[in-house]
Amino acid sequence: MNIGNKCKIKDISRCLVNEFKAHQITKEDLLNLNENISTIELNDNSIIYKISDSDFIQSLLSENEKSEIQITIEHFNKNDEDIKCSSYEYQISTGKLIIIVLESEDGDNLSSFVMDGIGEFLFNYLSKFIGDDIEKNHNPLDEVIEELNHFTPYGKYFK
Repeated sequence: MNIGNKCKIKDISRCLVNEFKAHQITKEDLLNLNENISTIELNDNSIIYKISDSDFIQSLLSENEKSEIQITIEHFNKNDEDIKCSSYEYQISTGKLIIIVLESEDGDNLSSFVMDGIGEFLFNYLSKFIGDDIEKNHNPLDEVIEELNHFTPYGKYFK
């Protein structure tokens, strides 16, 4: 990417497609993936990308992120028999899907982005195009993963 044009949304889009195997999807496609999408406000200049190649996503993850995904999968398997493996929540939480929404106030330059999924490398990559005033929202699953890391079973069957 050309450093002088690093904030052009079309250049960042091209990079997502070429380097991160992202596919552009419509707002309707996003709504079909997740009916609880009301938390993300889409404007007219939003461009939405989906990365669904789970092997590629796994290649981007750190060892710590991979172990967190394993804990999440084990948690889902033990405690949430009703969850469907094809559901948006399961795919996002287990590293099988990443959704990126690029926002532009002027239709030309990147002004912000929303990333739903696991991948600190990709998040940091996109963050460098925004600048220092980036705000990272808290993910409630992080609390669950942290709690499970410190969980010690007790009772006569666990010693």
